[in-house]
Amino acid sequence: MKYILILLSLLSATVSAHAARITASEEELKRYPLEKDLPGKPARDGLRYWKSPFTPINHNGAYVSAIQRNGEHELWRGSLVFRGTNTQGRLAPLFTKASPEEKVCIVSRGPAIDRLGEGEPRFDSSLINDVFDPGDPNVLSPERGFTRTSMSWYPDIGYVFYCCVTHAYSPGAVRMLPALYTSGTGEQGSWRYHGKFKGEPLELAKDKVIWSDGGSMHRLENGRWRAYANGYGQVAAAMESDSLDGEWTFIRDRKGNIRELLPDFPKSQNRSGCWVHALRVAEQEWHLWLTDTWPAQAIWHFSSKDGLRWKPYGKQPELTRLAVGGHGIKCMRTYLDGDEIVGLLSVYGEIPGRPKGWVLHESRMATGLKPQKSK
Repeated sequence: MKYILILLSLLSATVSAHAARITASEEELKRYPLEKDLPGKPARDGLRYWKSPFTPINHNGAYVSAIQRNGEHELWRGSLVFRGTNTQGRLAPLFTKASPEEKVCIVSRGPAIDRLGEGEPRFDSSLINDVFDPGDPNVLSPERGFTRTSMSWYPDIGYVFYCCVTHAYSPGAVRMLPALYTSGTGEQGSWRYHGKFKGEPLELAKDKVIWSDGGSMHRLENGRWRAYANGYGQVAAAMESDSLDGEWTFIRDRKGNIRELLPDFPKSQNRSGCWVHALRVAEQEWHLWLTDTWPAQAIWHFSSKDGLRWKPYGKQPELTRLAVGGHGIKCMRTYLDGDEIVGLLSVYGEIPGRPKGWVLHESRMATGLKPQKSK
């Protein structure tokens, strides 16, 4: 009897601890329903491989990019300057109401990712010249804009901004397609819009509505460019071009189909993956994160030696909403800081003095194709 009571006590403590982790309100859980049964092998506490729990930093945003340059950290992300007010990284729910001039990309700079200044606009969506009004193909859409952003920097080129452009914001009803901006300095007035990706990404969108959630872009040793994307029928796909303004072609399999880069992801009708993000650590070390579905339940992590053949990074998924109290999550973005990978996770919450939205949370993990420890 004594041992039964001890067992019941331990079980009760475990259940209580589990319940205590859910700090999201009932209202939030109605907005972002929480699934109990997830595919794969999620950790009991929702997190593995990261060195510490994800903790908030004082910035809103999703689809963010962090760059280290000239001794500073730069955080780039989309924002709105709606009716004269910079929302500092918040897009919803005003994206469709804002004009192209109000849909901006901002940068915050500082000595560390958790010590950055306010976001300052650098360019906006009015430069987009190839997204037209569905009702009149000769008129630029008054609701055109960019989202799913990814910024890179190269000493000999400057900034390369990979995004997806769209009319308004209506998944499944309008097209959202990969596009590019560049700037040598990153300063206001220096940005050039290169248009939607030429070649296959544009050709395939002629006969059907493609809603691409973007990805990330990398320059390879041979000078070619590689961009990761989804929305073309795969969980994740890759396309390459000899130049930023050149023709883009998809990496294909032996049968001529666009290659599925993540065959180990548990794809289903309601779980097809979104917001693919790839990080290159070294010549033969690549990492990729993606969100499982929407509303998001988990983040999955894969690694690769060449960025084309990917395997799960240990047990997956790597993170579930239990890791952040059951709060809504959106996507993971990462960057390299010395010999550590820094993760920036978007978690639904509130920064004091601002409306609720996606708040960036930070943690770190060791580099390497395989995790050092697993739970």
